[in-house]
Amino acid sequence: MGQPIAATAEVVSTSDVSPRQAFEQWEAIVADTVVPAMVEPLVTGHWQGKVSYSQFDRSSVTLMRASAQRVARSRRQVEASGEEYFLVNFVVDGVNWTDQKGRRAQTDSGSVAFFESGRPITSVTTDNALSVIVRTPMDQVLEHSGLARDDLPIATAMPTTGALGVVTGFFRGLAELAPAESARAASVLGAQCVEMVASAVLLATGENSPAPTDSVFTRRQVLAYLRSRFTDPDLTMDEVAHACLVSRRTLYRVCAGFGGPAALVRRMRIEHARKLLRSDPTRPLSAIAFSSGFGTERHFYRAFREETGMTPGEFRSGLDIRNPAAPQ
Repeated sequence: MGQPIAATAEVVSTSDVSPRQAFEQWEAIVADTVVPAMVEPLVTGHWQGKVSYSQFDRSSVTLMRASAQRVARSRRQVEASGEEYFLVNFVVDGVNWTDQKGRRAQTDSGSVAFFESGRPITSVTTDNALSVIVRTPMDQVLEHSGLARDDLPIATAMPTTGALGVVTGFFRGLAELAPAESARAASVLGAQCVEMVASAVLLATGENSPAPTDSVFTRRQVLAYLRSRFTDPDLTMDEVAHACLVSRRTLYRVCAGFGGPAALVRRMRIEHARKLLRSDPTRPLSAIAFSSGFGTERHFYRAFREETGMTPGEFRSGLDIRNPAAPQ
């Protein structure tokens, strides 16, 4: 989605709504705000859950409090899903036990753990647990952190102390805003979401140390150069390799996790175009295409549709419809 969205939803079993009916509603909410999964209560009788949800562009932050529950994401649900997300679970109150990749993370109050939507996952929480859940596209986290997928600290609980606490505090503060305030904050701070998640991952892995591995250093070097030059329509992969003092083979190897350097550059250009479409609704599409690094409008339209599933015009029209109060 291109526009900020903020909403609150609450499900409570009553004399008119059975626990089973309430839980079916809750399962649908979890699918929309986190990922599709099978959810079941771990308490009998009365059950309740509440989420405050903020969506901005491709990332979201959810504040969730619920009665004891078990959440299981099956392999079939994984295979049926589209975009793959990196998930951050910061437990504010209660305890969460989550299994993924053969590991179990016991996340207590004041600790954080990372997961991925592209693998089966099982999670159990204590009664009335409160968590902040951040959902960010996996490709963006890898791109901004410079890490390979296997380097991610999946299903490992860590205390939110020091610098990591600053990052989780940012998300908790955003999650606890009222819906109206959250929508305004998302429009300003939403662009920082991916960078903050990437920072949390680097802090958790220790890759911010002065002596990263050669592969991590090279990947970061390539990513930094691409970010500084992706709007140049004449940029070539030979130029990138030469500037980063690596061979073409090494360039393609370090970018393999992103689909290759050309695919990474295209994604950077589309992300930049989306930002321009949101920030300047009256700017001609041809100007946005050239400002984003596309040599021709035709190439821009084709790449935008392949990356987002819609044309630039359709994306802009959707912003106008969903956010009619946006400045013109």
